[in-house]
Amino acid sequence: MNRVEFINEVAKCKKVSHGNAYRSVNAVMDTIRLALMCGECIEIGGFGTFTVVTDLKGERIPVFK
Repeated sequence: MNRVEFINEVAKCKKVSHGNAYRSVNAVMDTIRLALMCGECIEIGGFGTFTVVTDLKGERIPVFK
């Protein structure tokens, strides 16, 4: 499932407009992205954990478990 399909599924399941689903999905993704950029870990119960690790070269890599 790609991002557009995901947004369409959210709209269908929650019986909201495509625009509202689009804004909601983007708000969640932006929040996760910003938190990871600040070095925070995000734990969503029943879903998973988003973290950033540093590899041997010193590059930051986002990880989902």
